[in-house]
Amino acid sequence: MLAFWPDIVRPLLEELSPNHIVEIGSESGKTTKLLLDFAAKTQATVHAIDPAPLFDPVAVREAYGSGFVFYPERSLKALESIDQIDVALIDGDHNWYTVFHELKLIEQRCVANDRPLPLIVLHDVAWPYGRRDLYYDPSNIPDEFQQPWDNKGISPTQSALLAEGGLNSHLCHAVEEGGPRNGVLTAVEDYLKETDVPFVAARIPAVFGLGILLPGPLARAKPELRRRVEVWSTPEVESFIDRLEMARIAMLTGERS
Repeated sequence: MLAFWPDIVRPLLEELSPNHIVEIGSESGKTTKLLLDFAAKTQATVHAIDPAPLFDPVAVREAYGSGFVFYPERSLKALESIDQIDVALIDGDHNWYTVFHELKLIEQRCVANDRPLPLIVLHDVAWPYGRRDLYYDPSNIPDEFQQPWDNKGISPTQSALLAEGGLNSHLCHAVEEGGPRNGVLTAVEDYLKETDVPFVAARIPAVFGLGILLPGPLARAKPELRRRVEVWSTPEVESFIDRLEMARIAMLTGERS
């Protein structure tokens, strides 16, 4: 998410002027700090969710005060405690089950609290996890939603896991890429098919991919925000960025694409 901050995420937030920002997946806290610095200027609140952060949430709370609320638990539990969501940044557990149900739960919380759906921004909608599940802890995923998985690395040039080496070989990956209920992008697509809410959607297939979901009512209320999303949804632009990204990944993994 960090790479998209100056050109995409921050401009979207500036146009939206949210009061409640929800970040799913804080990791090292670098994007969290950017969100907090932004929120401090408008007295907004940042709700950060991460069961295993790589920073000290207590120290951050001391620095930013009540504008920072931290949830040291998994997203599907933490979201049940958040009543107001103006924008959600999703960059947590990169698998179909988690992302699909995060999107469903965000919608359910908004409906239950009689609030409009938020702007939603998601990371990892391109290779490697757009069409392949990653499980940081498979025990957190119900058996019926798990893909067959193994602790092996992945390659941009083949669907099956590698016998040795490859990207993130220490993590739990779906054995095969693609197919039903497999990957972050698949979760987004399945959610969009199921929801009754119309969305303006864009996918930027760079730096592992950024997805933007702008609810129709919000798009009508804020035409400039809609323009900032739609500028990225041109098929020729997406295709060009995708080719550049796969070339970058080929260099990263040392493979020809």
